[in-house]
Amino acid sequence: MMEVTEVIERLKELGGVTSLSFSEKAEVEGLYHDVLDKTFVRTSCNDCYRDAIIEMSVYLKKHGKMKEKRAYKLKSGVLLQMEFGSPDFYTNENLTDKVAEEYLKKYPDNVGYFAELAEDWEERIIGKAFDEKLLEEIVQAKKDGISDESIINELASSRVNGKRVTKTLLKEYIEEAERIVKETKDEE
Repeated sequence: MMEVTEVIERLKELGGVTSLSFSEKAEVEGLYHDVLDKTFVRTSCNDCYRDAIIEMSVYLKKHGKMKEKRAYKLKSGVLLQMEFGSPDFYTNENLTDKVAEEYLKKYPDNVGYFAELAEDWEERIIGKAFDEKLLEEIVQAKKDGISDESIINELASSRVNGKRVTKTLLKEYIEEAERIVKETKDEE
């Protein structure tokens, strides 16, 4: 995958081309997926590729990075609302993995609203049971003042239930460890 600066430079080059070739159009479609984490949809509009180049350029200038890949994506046209009367609505534009998991925890029967799910989505929403040994290790690291980044780097090769831990899972362990450390301090 290209670095952000390389993508920005390539988009400038493609934006300056008056008539895109077939291979350049295919490149724009690929970049669109890489940068925005969504599928490029061709329209009858002659400028759809140019519009895509502009959309990607604006996104990269605004955020300085490519959109994070998500484990959960909604089906086209789906609008999620956490509960009746809530002012918060979610589409693929603002849906995060955390929000999707919260929603599925409340409404597991609505799994059909999702076009893509994390492979282990059921395990994720059925109350997370933390590996006590790993959690104790992270709690001690937090008490010792070790940074989150150092903890993640140190434990990246760890395994829980035979599976290698992901960065996302380690972040959840760190959040839980911080909660435990805070509770311990409050009790003292």
